Amino acid sequence: MKKTFFAAIAMSIAFISTSVAQDGLLGKYKRQTSTPRSYVCYRTSEPMKIDGKLKEAVWTKAAQTESFVDISGEGFPTPKYDTKARMLWDDNYLYVSAVIEEPNIVANLTQRDTIIYHDNDFEVFIDPDGDGMNYFEIENNARGVIFDLMLDKAYRSGGNFLVQWDCPGLKLAVSHDGTLNKQSDTDRSWTVEMAIPHKALITNFYKQPKGGDMWRLNFSRVQWLKKGGPEENWVWTPTGEIAMHMPNQWGFLQFSEKVAGTGTEPFLCPYDMAAYKLLWAMFYEQLDRKSKEGKFVCNIESLGLTDSDIATLPKGSYIDMEATPNLFRIAIKVGGTNKKYVVDHNGRFSVE
Repeated sequence: MKKTFFAAIAMSIAFISTSVAQDGLLGKYKRQTSTPRSYVCYRTSEPMKIDGKLKEAVWTKAAQTESFVDISGEGFPTPKYDTKARMLWDDNYLYVSAVIEEPNIVANLTQRDTIIYHDNDFEVFIDPDGDGMNYFEIENNARGVIFDLMLDKAYRSGGNFLVQWDCPGLKLAVSHDGTLNKQSDTDRSWTVEMAIPHKALITNFYKQPKGGDMWRLNFSRVQWLKKGGPEENWVWTPTGEIAMHMPNQWGFLQFSEKVAGTGTEPFLCPYDMAAYKLLWAMFYEQLDRKSKEGKFVCNIESLGLTDSDIATLPKGSYIDMEATPNLFRIAIKVGGTNKKYVVDHNGRFSVE
């Protein structure tokens, strides 16, 4: 991809003005650019036995996530059954547990790497470097049957899923507060506990996380409230539409060197969220244009940015876009910093 094939335009924040839509791109993509939830993950102080029973005292010291919400976000119905998760870590593993309220625990699938969300399930999505590429998904049902895979990029950008990837060293177990596949009684919940090896999620040379590192992560629960559907999609942090494969909207997982229960650390957001949200609103607009018109917008003035969009950015910011009908690269230089946020047509995100 040579720059000479692009229409390249830099826009100074002080001089942008357009009136395509009163609410601009941020209004149009408000649900898809909501602020992701965050979680500060502390170290475990004791060995962890992965049995689905959460008997280790340190689990009680790890904070619960917020209750899961509808995947589409604000304004959509509260899930009928509650779900919360907890996380811990050590030098070798990220530990995840979740308690899944369920009055009738059912799981029929028994073979690994079948489409587990045809049962009620729990799902973990992890993008360690936060670039939206080469990320991981681990699903399981109430039997503890696993479906794990890797994706080279999101489905929206033509991504491929690699089902042949089995998370090496994964430990996973479930327990039931009730009885599995028994219709005649009322159950209460099922619990999943897993240890995900850091080595399984790191490409190139192994580098274990350290305090202050940030991963992107989300949880999903697929629930079939009635036979034949439609299924419910309940998640930790909403993506704004019925699509989990939007890594830019996953939550922030911040590692802390503190042991759970010995103190707390504040969450430190890695991005200026105003610039981050506008960058992704522009990305979504490009995808919409390609879907409707068969090509990306090559002229930034035609993209639909408004004064209200631009007013959200820090003073001194500027936007740059390079595009052809089939490719694009959008960058926002964040005023007051030496950082530039960049996204391309594949959804690859970077900070330069």
